[in-house]
Amino acid sequence: MMDSKEKRELEDIVEKASEKGAKNAGWKSSIITIVLIAVILCLGAYKLDVFKDRDTGVEQVEGHDVTLDNNGIFGFKAVDFQDAVLGKSQQETKLIVEEQEASVPATITNTGFLNLNITTKTQNVTIYGTGEYTIDLSKITADDVTLNEDTYTVTIAVPYPELNNVIFNSDKTVIGDTERGWLAFGDIKMTAEETQQFELEAQQKLTDALSEQACYDEAVRFAKLSAYEVYQPVISAVSPAYKVTITVKAA
Repeated sequence: MMDSKEKRELEDIVEKASEKGAKNAGWKSSIITIVLIAVILCLGAYKLDVFKDRDTGVEQVEGHDVTLDNNGIFGFKAVDFQDAVLGKSQQETKLIVEEQEASVPATITNTGFLNLNITTKTQNVTIYGTGEYTIDLSKITADDVTLNEDTYTVTIAVPYPELNNVIFNSDKTVIGDTERGWLAFGDIKMTAEETQQFELEAQQKLTDALSEQACYDEAVRFAKLSAYEVYQPVISAVSPAYKVTITVKAA
């Protein structure tokens, strides 16, 4: 059996061994931590290098940043949108933006014998017609397409609407009462030449009515809507982040 002296010596040995083990354990733990950090950094660097070298499928364009281009909101120039807009403009050329109907009063006169009032018959009629307003997209130039990178907006200035194809709808003509001189009898009858002349005059009256500023103001409003429907898909194909604003040039 150990005496007290031997027992104390044994306890000293165990205590020193424990302290030495704890120090070794702490040192080993620090080494393991450092190794783990190094491995993580190496893996991160490798991953970045792999993504950097991988083909993204986007061709590098001078003056562009591929990473920003892939985000779809940065890195674009005005020419990117100009080329797309001008290409579409050559396909569409004249765009019908609106059809307006008009009605105007007119008078048919059938003179009688010696053009005397007493033998003349007059009839009031209302004539109807339709006019098309178009914009010529082929007239759009690169200068008409501007880019605002701050608001992600592409502004396109389109030509002022033009009135085309004024058509006299003779079937819709409303016939009024006939006024006759006291020696004028029967209904009004027109020769083929008189009918042709009346139709020409009716078409001119309709053209004058459809040329009023109020009609053009409405056509301008529809021109903006129609042009937007044409060009917004074109701009979105270049970058979904950009929106179209349409303006109309002065007449």
